[in-house]
Amino acid sequence: IIVDGMGMEYPGIVTVGSIYNTGPSNSQELKNMVIHEIAHQWFYGIVSNDPYSDAWLDEGFAVFAASLFKLSKLKETEDYNSMYRPDPNLELPVNLPLNQYESNMSSYVYGKSARKLWELFKDNGEVKEAEKFLKIYYHFYKYKEIDTKEFVRFVKYYFDLKDDTLFEGWLELEK
Repeated sequence: IIVDGMGMEYPGIVTVGSIYNTGPSNSQELKNMVIHEIAHQWFYGIVSNDPYSDAWLDEGFAVFAASLFKLSKLKETEDYNSMYRPDPNLELPVNLPLNQYESNMSSYVYGKSARKLWELFKDNGEVKEAEKFLKIYYHFYKYKEIDTKEFVRFVKYYFDLKDDTLFEGWLELEK
């Protein structure tokens, strides 16, 4: 862990210090940044994706895994209810190529995608089931590249879903 410069993940190393080089972060922001960037060692480092076309798969999963870690291991619960609170202003799907977001790309790729991942577990075992899901997802896709279509296939199998209604409004599915 290198505490200097912008928060970024690299294989086996993370840098933390600021978000988009906006200046030094306080200790809580640094802690959160370290957790998020370490999550990328698994989600992007080992379970890979196209960071331009499917950025939500590594950023959303890193945010999701970091919040799960903080909730289950650090017992930080202040953000738990906000995990389910959607932002009505974010109407676009989370899996667009990055050039298709006019603004607020981070709100979709980091925020909305992580909230939607949490929604998968709202009525399905919550934290314990989310931990189980991540473990199975990781072991199944480690050292592979995943895209939205494969993610949907996996989730449908995992939850025994018969249709795509769970993904409506947050993922653009190929027809």
